[in-house]
Amino acid sequence: MQQPTKVPAQIITKDEVPAYSMYGLGEARLLMTGERSNGQWWLGHFREDPGFVTPLHMHPKTDEQFYVLEGVLSVFLDGHWMEIMPGTLAIVPRGTPHAQGSFGKTPVTFLGSGNPAGFEKLFPAVDALIKRGLTLRDPELHAEMAAIGPSCDILQLGPPPARP
Repeated sequence: MQQPTKVPAQIITKDEVPAYSMYGLGEARLLMTGERSNGQWWLGHFREDPGFVTPLHMHPKTDEQFYVLEGVLSVFLDGHWMEIMPGTLAIVPRGTPHAQGSFGKTPVTFLGSGNPAGFEKLFPAVDALIKRGLTLRDPELHAEMAAIGPSCDILQLGPPPARP
């Protein structure tokens, strides 16, 4: 079995990487990318503002992790919404349908990571669509997201699940 290429020692601050818009409702800063980790993993520092929510989706090849720093991250897993508090780690194995959102009154800040790398390519792609002036209300945005998804290991399964 071939050993993965060693990742070089690096120090990366969130202020030295670009901030990618998350539909105008937060930002993603990619501290570790596939380019920096030889495709092994990615890590981002995220802020999701109140009202941000993803569609129900899954990652066929990527295991994903969320570690909440501030606020409350709502995660839909196993058929129901759960509130992930600061200091808590959520693990979403590849192939697991899930959604996430920020439903509180203040933003949620968390570290998100995944292995192998690849899914993180979604954030600069979304940012480019937002810079073109597309919004969540534009059908063109959703069509382009569906086209981008497979190259970023994301399969959209439907709208965000209803919250009780």
